[in-house]
Order: sequence, then C-alpha cells, then structure tokens
Amino acid sequence: MVFEPDISANYRAPLDGCSSKPHIVRLLTQAGRVSVPPLWTFRSDPVPGDHGRLPSCLLEGQVAVRWLWGCLILCAATVATLLVVDPRDSAAADRNEATYSYGSHTRQTLDAYWNAAAEERGGEQPGIVILHGGYWYEDTGWATWSRTFADAGYAVFTVDHRLNFDAPWPAQRTDALSALDWIEDHAADFDLDPDRLVLLGSSSGGQLATSVATYGAGAYRVDGVVGLSPVVSPYRAWQDGNAATATDRQRKLRDNASILARCYPDPADTDTSTHPGCWGTWQDMAANSRASGANDAPMYLLHSKGDFVPVQHSLDLEAAEESDHSMPANGVTVETVAGSSHGGALLDEPGVADRVLAWIAERTY
Repeated sequence: MVFEPDISANYRAPLDGCSSKPHIVRLLTQAGRVSVPPLWTFRSDPVPGDHGRLPSCLLEGQVAVRWLWGCLILCAATVATLLVVDPRDSAAADRNEATYSYGSHTRQTLDAYWNAAAEERGGEQPGIVILHGGYWYEDTGWATWSRTFADAGYAVFTVDHRLNFDAPWPAQRTDALSALDWIEDHAADFDLDPDRLVLLGSSSGGQLATSVATYGAGAYRVDGVVGLSPVVSPYRAWQDGNAATATDRQRKLRDNASILARCYPDPADTDTSTHPGCWGTWQDMAANSRASGANDAPMYLLHSKGDFVPVQHSLDLEAAEESDHSMPANGVTVETVAGSSHGGALLDEPGVADRVLAWIAERTY
C-alpha cells in the first residue's frame, strides 16, 4: 500500500518562516521516506528575501534527505561489494593449470591441473587421467571437474586425441597410451606418483579407457578405470543404432563408430586393402574381446537407467572378465543410477561423484 500524507492538514500553518517545524517532520515521516535522524536541523527564523521560493528550512530538509539517501546508497554498494564471493579461493589461487603437447599432431595435447603435494604425502600425489567423450569426432570440456579433482588431492590430466576423421582406429588408443607415457615421464613436474594413476573415460572416452585397461597388461599400466556410460563395444552401439527404436543419439553413435572403423561391421569382410580387416577392427575396438582377467585393470563402470548407451555394454565386459577369465569378483563393478544422465552428467547425480572419488581413493591412497 502506498501511503499518501494529508498535505492540507500538514500545511495549515504558515510556512514562510517555518515556525512550525513539526509539520515538515510529520510530512516526511508519514510519506515513509525516512525516519527523523538526530542530525536533522531546521531554521525557525524567516530569511529576508525568501518570498516566492521554499523557506530555508524546507530547502535544508530536502538537502538532508538527499544526503541521507546518498549515504544509504553508498553503504549498500559497499556492503554488496563485500558480499561478492571471489571465485579465486585459496585452493584456486594455489592451483596450477597448463597445456602440453605429448605428440606432434595438433590434437595430441593435454591440460594439466595440480596443486603442490603436501609434505605428509612425501611430496607426491596420485593422478587422474581423463579421456573425454564426443562420439570420437568432437572434443568436450572437463575443466570444472578437473579443478574439483585437483583440489581433492590429485594431479589431473585431460587428454585430447586424434578424432575419427583424423585417423582410424587404433590411433585413438595409441594416443591414450602415448599420453600416459608422457605423463609418467614428466611426473616430477606435477608432484605426481606415476605408480598411482587412474583413468576416467566418458562415453566414447570410456571406450578408450576400457580398451587401455584390457590392452596387454593393463593392470600394470594403471591402477583402475572409471567409465561413465562407456561405449565398451562399438559393435553393440552399431547394432543399437540400427534398431527401429533407435534414438538420434544412438544413430549418431552408430555412424561415428563406422567412421572410426572405416567400414561397416561384417564378419565376412576380410579385405585388407584399407585396414587389417573390417571385422577384426570392430573386434579390436570392443574391450570385452581383449578381456584377460587378472592382467586387466579393475574397473568401475556406471550408466543411468535411461542411458542411450545401455548398461549391457558394461555387463558384457564384466562377464567376459569375471566369468570367462576368472578376474576377482570385484574386478569389474557395474552400477546403474536413476534417470537418463549420460557420461560426465552422471557425476551431477546425487552421491555419484562421492562414490567415484571413494573408489579412486581406495586404489591410489
């Protein structure tokens, strides 16, 4: 409700000399503009020559009101400035961030995020190597989570690699392995313990991560692999993308898997003119085809219930490792979370980031 003072009642007394200063006070306070401050002053004596303009006490009152409002605005601005949170907190101020090349190709780069390792850790810290998703044909950003992991006590490396239109498979796995070699060779620069490394791969990056875990003696290369919606088998993704119920994202995944392999999967295709063999390439892209049990790195693989990369990808790998090759029962842990989040978005689901960090810590601390 807007309060409108009864001006006629307040101005019955003559104002030429302001002999009745309570009229002015009452007018201002009823209007809700200000409360009367102790410094308010009025002149009760008329000023000669003031005919035809406001009495001096009214003018002084207006000046005081303006002065008070100016003070209030200045104070409010000062308080607002003090309340603004500087995003460069102490952790951010100490954090190092830099980009390096691990190969000659323009995409063979990595972004490193690290803090100085605490002395109680012997001056070294474990590392997380992130392989991004993007259907093998585009880069995706991981800066925010990389900083979060670095401030949790890890040296973090986000690796870019040649995309499917740059080079066919297995160039992408080769890049991941080369990046790991570079990181281990330069471990001292990041206060990194090279014997405590975990891979984290998202979507198509999960395909690379699980391929590294099962390539040769993966357990001697990394201490574990976290896969967020990993495309463990591009061949399964190709089949899902051909289904009548396939979504646009599943068809996009199918098409880019074909570009990655440079052919469509056909067990009868044994042509070696453009690749070692089309069917052999599709088999090599699937981590479960290389499962070897105890020689492979332990894995923690997560999908959502509505994930367009279904959990069956990871269940097939779990069966190949634990049933077919006698990996310990906790060698591959598969988890399904509610919703339809995919890849890195899974870390935003309640409790997922904490469980991922706890799993990593069990293997690196």
